[in-house]
Amino acid sequence: MQQYTRRNALRACGIAALSSLAGCSALPPDDSNAEQPSYERLDVTPVYIADGVDLSTPADIETVSAPHNADLLVLPDETDTDATQAVEWLIDDRVLALLGEKAETTWLSWVRSDAFNDVFDTQGYSESEPAPSLVVGAKVGLRTTTSRYSWGDKPANRDVLRALDESLVAIENRTPTG
Repeated sequence: MQQYTRRNALRACGIAALSSLAGCSALPPDDSNAEQPSYERLDVTPVYIADGVDLSTPADIETVSAPHNADLLVLPDETDTDATQAVEWLIDDRVLALLGEKAETTWLSWVRSDAFNDVFDTQGYSESEPAPSLVVGAKVGLRTTTSRYSWGDKPANRDVLRALDESLVAIENRTPTG
């Protein structure tokens, strides 16, 4: 017959306590301590997000309610914006981003327009494979430049925001100063 001593009782309690903690390191980390993404240009750029664009932004990114207050306009791929309006925004040094499956189709329809060719020195245009779901365009001198992004599935907000920030940095680096 086994005797119950204080030592055996403490050992049993210790084993029970330790076994209840086993595997705690596999628990998901506390999101409150997760590192928030940082942006080089996006968090200092006023952004207009048009109706029909499925994109949410963190509080540190300034969003505005009208295109004329923005430096970056995020438009749906099937926008009602015509080439003339797009050209006006580009002339005003606004960056245009088209988000969705038909982003490239819309961008190319603008580039092929008379309104676009009357203003910009186009050196041609091309289609990407696979078709990008985000096209970011801006005026650099007498030309335009684009950044195109493709994801296998619908991109997450963080992917789109990171791509927008990368594009803003690239545009800033291509833009002549002075």
